[in-house]
Amino acid sequence: MLNLKKKNYSLSIDTSILFLILTCFFLSIYLVRKLNIINKTYKFYSNIKSKNIFRYFLILLLVIQNFFLFYYVQAKASKIPRFIDEYISLASNFNFFTTLDFNAGDFIGGSYSVLLTSGPLSAVGGVIGWSITNNLIVARLSNFYWLIMFQIILLTTISKSKNKDSLFLLIGSNLFIVLVPWWQGSLYMIGEFASVILFTNALFLFTRNKFLSIFLISIAIFWGKLLTLLPFSIFYILNFINKPDFKNIYKDAIAFLTPLVLWLLLVDKYSLEGGFHTYLYNLLDLVLGHQSSGIESPGILNTIKNSEVENWNNYDLARVLFAPLFAFYLIYSTREKISINFGNIAIPIVGSLFSIYLWFWLLSPTKWMRYSQQFTIAVLLIIFYLIGFNLLTSKLQYIISLNLIALFIENNKNFIFVFFVISIFVIFFQNKINYKNISKLILLFIIVLDISIPYFKNDNFVDFHTNKFECQVNFISEECLRNYDNK
Repeated sequence: MLNLKKKNYSLSIDTSILFLILTCFFLSIYLVRKLNIINKTYKFYSNIKSKNIFRYFLILLLVIQNFFLFYYVQAKASKIPRFIDEYISLASNFNFFTTLDFNAGDFIGGSYSVLLTSGPLSAVGGVIGWSITNNLIVARLSNFYWLIMFQIILLTTISKSKNKDSLFLLIGSNLFIVLVPWWQGSLYMIGEFASVILFTNALFLFTRNKFLSIFLISIAIFWGKLLTLLPFSIFYILNFINKPDFKNIYKDAIAFLTPLVLWLLLVDKYSLEGGFHTYLYNLLDLVLGHQSSGIESPGILNTIKNSEVENWNNYDLARVLFAPLFAFYLIYSTREKISINFGNIAIPIVGSLFSIYLWFWLLSPTKWMRYSQQFTIAVLLIIFYLIGFNLLTSKLQYIISLNLIALFIENNKNFIFVFFVISIFVIFFQNKINYKNISKLILLFIIVLDISIPYFKNDNFVDFHTNKFECQVNFISEECLRNYDNK
């Protein structure tokens, strides 16, 4: 009874606070209109518009963002606990890039084991950082910035459209990783980030350069994360149904199989399990028998209570369960604009991402957050692209897309509601200023403000020796593994 009273009391307080905020909001709107602040602001804006002040603000924000982003990621890299998947990814990829032997040690199956599920694409930055410093924190930081550089290179490759906001896309490419739920996976060097980033960008190349697009997607699958095969299969099938091309299907096959054949040649040379035939058999057996596949025990009602979802908060649930559905609507509703800029890829994209979304929620028994990144990373990137490439056609689409990004703000979740209120006012309650530029600037500013919080809390000091472990001679030795586990 006492707990019930406390809950009712808490609910009453929350309701009162919400009522007070809404009252202040509508009162503010009344005062702004009464005092003619909008017209006064517009006159001021018109006088300085020739100086392109919006662009200058974005450039300044880009500089500030990079400063705070470094300290934010640095603090996270120094505090996250050690994770055996991190060691497996770093060890196997370090050996791959130094000897071509994809090997993390006998405890995980040895050379080119099918248990090594994060391919060489996932830890390029981590290997570089480790090779130079032998420091785990530096390796984590290096991998984060490798992903940013990788994203910017891919963005440049697809950015042929003149009707784009380059600065917004650049800032978004720097920020989107830290918005992804459980984004420390990028520091742990697991395969989802690099694989999905490459896959998503390659989709936008599909119509312009199909061979290159499929080749890059194949790298994302076989040199990144095998799970990416599912959304690509659906994307390709839907695209083929829309525009059958039997004459050139052999070119698609060559593009897709080339990275796989190169990988299997390495397997055949280094694997001790009997060559690539055995490797493919074991890989199929792993996929079918994996605890997260859902093939043996599917069903959302039977598994959700025993899955990781039980430990999520309401924000995580909204980001992973509901946000993708709104994103699918946005992609579908802007299909004509997407078609003009990138070809008829909107419906195949929705189908491909919806397939992995359905697998996660309906089939996967574990529902690990890291597997949701197969669609949450793509969703965030595509929303940034819809805004940055000016593909949105209505105010409703704009308000949904901006607030979907804001929903992923993590440190101070009050900013989510603050931006929601501001964006509604800017977009729907005034017609004088450029609501697109102002709302984009406010969104980016609030995200930067959110990631600056650890810095102002004096939470940015990093001792680069706290996470150091000795692994000088042989990365796959038992001693190296023990040193990693003992810290």
